[in-house]
This record gives sequence, structure tokens and C-alpha cells, in this order.
Amino acid sequence: MQLGRGQNAAGDVSHLHLILDHELDLTDFSAFMARGIDTRGIRKRWPEAAVNPTYAPFARSFRSRLGISTEGAQRLLHRTLSAKSLGSLDQLFRDYMLDTPSTFAMAERAVNQFHDLQEAHRVVVDARLQVEMLTPLVDLADTRRRGLESLQDTEEENAHLGAVHAEMTLSLLCGDRTERRALTPLLESGADEATAAAERARQETLDLTVKLEGIGGGRLATLHAQQDAELKTLARVRARRDRIAEAVSAWEGTVPGTAEEFARLRGQLEDQLRQASTTHEERFGDRYPLAEQRGTAQKERAALITDREIIARRRSNIDPGLLRARESICSAAGVPDDTVPFAGELIAVRDEHSEWTGPIERVLGGLGRTLLVPEEVYPAVAAAVDATHLGARLVYRRVRVGATPTTVPKTGALSLVRRVEVSDGPLAPWIHHHLADRYDYACVDTAAGFADHARAVTRAGQVKHSTERHEKDDRSRIDDRRRWVLGFDNETKLEDIRRRIADLDVTIAGVTSRLDALDREDQRIARQNRAAQTILDAQWADVDVSAAQAAVDAVDGRLDSWRQDNPEHSAVSADLELAKKAENEADAARRQADTALTVHRTALTELEARIAQAELDASETAPDAVDARIKARFQRFARRVTSDNIDRALFQVGQGIGKDRGEAQNAVSAAGASIVRILSQYLARWESRGGELRVDAEYVDDALAILQRLRSDGLPRYEDRFFQLLHDQSHRNIGELARTIRKAPAEIRSRIDPVNDSLRRSAFDTDRWLRIDVRERRSPAAADLLDDLTRITSGGWDVEQRPAAEERFERMAAVLERLASKEPADQRWQRQVLDTRLHVGFIGVEIDGAGEARNYHDSSSGLSGGQAQKLVFFCLAAALRYQLAPDGADLPRYGTVILDEAFDRADSAYTRRALDVFAQFGFHMVLATPLKLLGTLEEYIGGAVTVSIRDRMHTELSLIEFDDVGSA
Repeated sequence: MQLGRGQNAAGDVSHLHLILDHELDLTDFSAFMARGIDTRGIRKRWPEAAVNPTYAPFARSFRSRLGISTEGAQRLLHRTLSAKSLGSLDQLFRDYMLDTPSTFAMAERAVNQFHDLQEAHRVVVDARLQVEMLTPLVDLADTRRRGLESLQDTEEENAHLGAVHAEMTLSLLCGDRTERRALTPLLESGADEATAAAERARQETLDLTVKLEGIGGGRLATLHAQQDAELKTLARVRARRDRIAEAVSAWEGTVPGTAEEFARLRGQLEDQLRQASTTHEERFGDRYPLAEQRGTAQKERAALITDREIIARRRSNIDPGLLRARESICSAAGVPDDTVPFAGELIAVRDEHSEWTGPIERVLGGLGRTLLVPEEVYPAVAAAVDATHLGARLVYRRVRVGATPTTVPKTGALSLVRRVEVSDGPLAPWIHHHLADRYDYACVDTAAGFADHARAVTRAGQVKHSTERHEKDDRSRIDDRRRWVLGFDNETKLEDIRRRIADLDVTIAGVTSRLDALDREDQRIARQNRAAQTILDAQWADVDVSAAQAAVDAVDGRLDSWRQDNPEHSAVSADLELAKKAENEADAARRQADTALTVHRTALTELEARIAQAELDASETAPDAVDARIKARFQRFARRVTSDNIDRALFQVGQGIGKDRGEAQNAVSAAGASIVRILSQYLARWESRGGELRVDAEYVDDALAILQRLRSDGLPRYEDRFFQLLHDQSHRNIGELARTIRKAPAEIRSRIDPVNDSLRRSAFDTDRWLRIDVRERRSPAAADLLDDLTRITSGGWDVEQRPAAEERFERMAAVLERLASKEPADQRWQRQVLDTRLHVGFIGVEIDGAGEARNYHDSSSGLSGGQAQKLVFFCLAAALRYQLAPDGADLPRYGTVILDEAFDRADSAYTRRALDVFAQFGFHMVLATPLKLLGTLEEYIGGAVTVSIRDRMHTELSLIEFDDVGSA
């Protein structure tokens, strides 16, 4: 091999293989290596040499010259060279005698070919996913189509509703006119007959009246007139007395029975009216402050409810007016409210110092109401503040967080700064520094503590700002939570507002109750005053029913006396009463007939006017289909549509059309939105369809065309190809792999049989021969793999069994994915399940001359190192003889065996026994072994070479003749 200057990759190495029948030095080739290997020059220089650029022809040639029969024998010799670590039969046969099984190549081929199957499955899954995603479009498209049709129908119906209504109205009115015209003659005849009958009855009454008045010379008429007058007087007195009785009931009294009692009542009522006038101002004076108190409480309650609603939307204690101002600013500036907090929302008094909340609020209240504006939003906020009417006084600070010093000033132990906490966030460093720098106020119990501190605050709320300036703001109580603004949440403030609202509700209810009592008292007094005035407006004669009744009785007595003196009057009076009754009846019949005729004529006139208008409205006609649909709607409104109810029906029909149109529009919109959503998801996943589709409901038919193609052609074709590949690969690759794994033990036994034949030619021990038995020892992992392979290859492939076949594909994919894995754990599993050499164990059986087993040597059982090495080398020698000796020969054609560090663990007896075995088998041994074994090996070898390494750089070889060793 040759590697050029400046080259260091494995691919840069050049090879050339030569076989020469004479000796030469490597330096003889230097002239042919100047620019790579000069193969032509070497052939020309040594024409008798066998020159091959590849190893395989070279190996065949030198095996032929050395008498090594097969490539397997060559490999065994190579492996024997490094057999120093051989310690068991399993290792010998697995690593040295049996070739790498074909299962690895089969698995690799199955993995490589599985990519086509995976791609076919991916195409099938892809097509199924497309079908699954597009399938809802069928119903959605149908819903949208029906909705669009309904929209078109309702649009047509709405456009032609007036025309159809006019045509139906005209038809109904014409029918009504025909019916009314037929009734006209009958109604006119009835009216004429009723008029004639009424005239006859009136004439009869007139005749009897004249006859009656002629009796007694007219005295009866005078008496009747007197009777009517007295009766009217009696009725008037009774009515006035009833009103007086009702008025007196205001005091639960009764109407006086005499003129004297009535006079006393009037005097009492006049005193009462004067007293009521005097007390009216007093009652009004009581009402005014109560009404003012209730109004103030109601305004305060309304303001608290507004505050509660505003505060409840946030966890802030800041005044509602300021919160509304911030909302307006943030809306105008286009920034979230949380970006610009009030300082009070980020500062809270610690729970353990809650008794100092009031005093701390006196100091930090102004800061708490200050809006903190970060640098990045300052321009937008400043512009919004300038452009917005805030309705409140606002102070805000431009906060440069990046410019805040990293070191916070130190504060004293009593400082209020130590009694508050700051919420985490981007503004926290600035607030910490600002509090320590500007608000380092000591919390002292009384003003006596001022002397010890430059700035301090007492429990009562007095603040010392400097040696000169002091402040105490008692415009509100120090414990009035309404004025507090600090805190991370406002639940306490909300609870206080709720309590105050409840207190105001109690106050308003109490004041309202007192006002209602005053109202009732005023109403009672007003009612009594009205009743008193009613009584004062009357005289005793106006309520004296007895006198009025006596006057009526006197007239009735005179009438009775007249009738007794004139007996003819009774008969004529009876006839007159009957005649009047007949006249009244006839006149009522006449009026009824006239009214019916008048109503009929009026209705006919109105009908003619409506027909004229309907003829104008019915100038347009609707298409037959639209006309039929609209008339069907009218029929659904009423079983019988008439000219009286058609206008009401028109309203209902119009509403029905509008409702159907709205429902259709909603259905189209909903279906369109769902279609757009599906198409959006579809195109996001299958972008290649972008040339055919758009995210628009109008493209639903194109999407359905794709779905139809997938269902009718694409998916069936993809599935057929997938299942065909699955069938082929499962039987060709998976089935072949499973068969090979199952047959491996039998094939290994057949490979061991020639070794056993070789073992039978040489005794292992006195009267003992050795036989190798092969036992199956398949691991659970290998058994599980075989089960999986069996399940994959079992079952049918027709359409009905495809779901089960697809499950087998999933199992196949899992198996092949693990077979293809490069993970160390999976690679260990691959060797365990694919290396069929590991599926069997090898047992050495000692047999006697009769073939009976006398002893067993199992690799898994405990053997000493020497025993195991003897057993293994004995089998190795037999295997070498089998590989290197001609068929049936006891000695090999090529007998040189090289062993590195041979027999290093065996004692001298076993070593001699093993060497006797190799000698017996006809091998010439070249051994690399420690010096301690020279005494044992002396009689088996003719000489030795010692190898010494000095300074890990220089190697020295020394030839030792054993005769020289013995003499020394």
C-alpha cells in the first residue's frame, strides 16, 4: 500500500498485491512509488509476478500456492492468530468458525426496501387525511347551496311580494264587490218597509195621545209636570246627601239629621280648615331636609356603585377618576393599561405593619397616584395626555429604567421604606431606588420622635418633611380606606365600598319611610279638607231628603184623586203605552235597517276605492314559481285569506320571508366560514394545491372535485400499491428473514458435523473422543422478534382484511425502525436477535468407544481456565484440520498455525496435551507466548526469537537456539 505526501485519509491509500517466487527488498519498489504506484512499471520489471490491484484475486492465488483450500479456511487461520482470549466453545464457534449470518444483510435489505413501502404508506395516509379533511365539505357545500338557493328564493319573493299581494287583494276585493252588489236590493227593500211601519206606529201613538189629553180638560198634564219636577228635586237632594255622607266618612262620621246638627258641623269644619292652613308650612319644613338628605345619600350611593364597578374590573386601589383617565390615555396611545401602572398599584404595606397603613398613605399617597410611564411609550402617552380631556388631575413620571442606579440608598430601621413591599417587574428597581431616595421617613409613635429624625411620620398622620416644613392633612380620617391607594389588590377597598353602600341603603330606606309617612299625612289632611269644603258648600235644604220626599208624596196624592174622578183615563193610558212600545220597536227596526243600508253603501264605496287602488298596484306580475311560493306562505298564515286579513297576512308573510332570509344568510355565512377554515387548513398543509384552490368559499366545488378524484381514483390506487408492496415485502423480506432465523440452528448443526467427523479421528483423552452438540438457546428478545415477524407475514391481503394488514404494517414499521436504529441499545438488540450464532449454544460431549456420553463440557458451566482452553484448542485444531486437509485426509496440506499468547492460562500438563493435539493433527506451530512457557514448549519447537523494546522506540530481535539454552 502507498500513501502520498500530504495525504492522510483512508481513501487516499493505494493498494497493489504481488506474488513472487523469489526474495526481494521493499526498497526495490521505491522507484515505482514516486507518483503513486506504477503498476505498469512493476509488471514490466517483474513479468513473472502475479500482480493484482484488488485483494480477492491475490488471495485466491496465494491460497492455491499454499494449499489453503477455501476462503473460510483462510479466515479461520486469521482468527486463530488472535485466539489468545478464547475461553469457551460458544466463543470459538461463534467468532472463529461460523461466518456472520446472512440475517444482517437481509435486515439491511428489508430496511432499505422499506423506504418505498413507507413512502407508499405516507401517500396513502396523506390521501386519507385529505379525504378526511375535505369530507365535511360535502355537507357544508350542500348546506351552502341550499342557503344560496333560499337566499335567491327569498330575494325573489321579497321583490315580488307586493305584486302578488296586490293581485291577491284585487281578486279578493272583486269577489267581495260582487257579493255586496247582490245584497244591495235586499237591504234597500228592507229599509223601505221598516220606514213605512215606523210611520204607521207613530201615527197611532199620536192619535191616542190627543185622545188622552182631551180627558179632564188638561189637568192631568199639569199634575204630571209637577210630579216630574218634584222627582227631579228629590233625586238632586239624595245625590247631594250621598256626597255629604262620603265627605263625612273622612272622619268616620254620619250625615247630621237636623238643621241644628248640620250648622254645628259646618262650624267645626271651618275651624279645621283654618288650622290645616296654619300647620301646612310646618309639615313642608319637615319634608325639605329629609328630601335633601335622601337625595344626597342617593347621589353618594350612585357614585359608590360607579366606583365599585370600575374598581372591580381591576385589582387597583387608585381613584376611579384616575383609572378612567388612564383608560382614555391608553386607548388613545394604543398601549395596554398594564404598561403604564400607577405607583400605588406596585407598592403595598407589608401585612406585619398593617397598623401603619394610614400614616404611610399620608406620605406615599401622592406618589401612589402618580402614573409611571416607561421611556419607550413616553412619546405616545404624552401626546395622548395632551389630546385627551381627562376629567381629573393627573401627575405622571417619565421613567428611564435603564438609567436607574444599581445601588439602592440605605434606610433606617424605622423607615417606612422597610414597611412596604414592591411588586416584581421592570419598574421595580426604579421604585426601590426612588422610595429609598425620596421617602425615607421614620415611623414614630408621636411628635416627640421628630427630634431624632430628619423626616418622619406619626401614627396620627403628622408628617415632618424637613426641619421647618410639617404637614397634617385631616380632610379625611386617617383610617378612611376610601382615600387609600396603595396595594396589590383592592379587595379590602371593595369590601369597604360594599359596606358603605349597604349603610346608605339603610339610610335611604329610613328617610324614604319617613317621607312616605309625611306624604300619607298630607294626603289624609288634603282629603279631609276637600271633604270639609264639600260640606261647607251645601245648605241644609240641599240635603233634607225628608222634605223633598214629602213634596213628591203630595203630588202623587193629587194624581191618585184625579184618576179616581176620571175612570176612562186608565183604558186610554193602557192603549197609549202599548202604542208607544210598538212605535219604539218600529222606530228601532227602521234605524237598524237604515244603518245597515248606510253601512253597506259606505263599505261598497270604500271597496270600489280599494279596487281602484289595487288595480293600480297590480300592474306587475310575478313569475309563476315565485307566485306559487308566496301564495303558499299566505295560506300558511290563515286557512282562508280574505280582504280583511290579507294586510295582516302581508306583514306576517314579509316577516317570514325576512326570517327565512336571515336564517339562509346565517347558514351561508356559517357554512362559508367553515369552508374557509377547512380550505385554509387544507392549503396550509397541502400547499401544492394552491394552483387549484383559494381560501374562498367559492372554491368549494373545486375542493369537492379534488375529493371526488381522491375517492374514486387517487386513494384506491395508492392503497392498492401500498398493499401490494406490503404483501411483497412482508413475504419476500420479512418472511425470508423469519425462515432464516428459524432454520439457523439446523444449518449450524450441519456446519458442525464435519468438525465432529474431524474430532472422531483423534482421541480427546484416554479412550475418550469429543463431540460437539448444538443446543438452541434463543433469547426472549429473539423469540419476540420471531413472533412479530410471524404476525407480520400471517393473514390475508384482500380488501376485507386490509385494516388488519395495515396493523401488520405498523408492527412491521416498528420492527424495521428498530433494526435501522443507530442507538447503542438498539444495536445491541439487533445483534441479539439477528446474530443466529447467539441463538444456539455449543456443548462438548466426551464419548467412549461405544459412543456413550461420559462427560459434558458446557460453555455456560464453570470450567477452569486450563480445562476450557484445552477443550477449545482441541476443537480449534479439529476445525483447522477439517478446513485445511483434503477430503478424507488425516493431515492438512497447509500446516502452519500461528498462535498469539497461546496457553498463557493453562498449566504445563494441559499445554503439552494441547500441543500434542496440534502435533497429532499435523500442524506446525508458530507461537507467541510469555517466557515462562519456554520450558514447557521446548520439546515441541526448534527455536525461539525474543523481542525487546527499548525506550518504547527501538525493537531488538534475538534468535535463541534451544541447545544453547540448555548448555547455558
